[in-house]
Amino acid sequence: MAPDQGPRPGEDEMDDDRNGQIGELIRSIRHDMNNPLAAALGHVQLLLEGPEIGEGDVREVLEVVERELRRLVDVVRRLDQMASP
Repeated sequence: MAPDQGPRPGEDEMDDDRNGQIGELIRSIRHDMNNPLAAALGHVQLLLEGPEIGEGDVREVLEVVERELRRLVDVVRRLDQMASP
């Protein structure tokens, strides 16, 4: 085995590029997950803290929560596909 002679030319730049891509991916995932979470949480808080609302309004709020949670399920499914070999 040859002793480690440090990084090969261009290796540091490739690492920087890969780290930049990973950072971009993390920001995208954070955005894709945070938006539906915030919407679902806001609607649940509306139900819990708001004045009495009608049954139709409750259904509408629950439909929003369901839609946003389905968006999260889709984000996780896409992450799973990306991670699969």
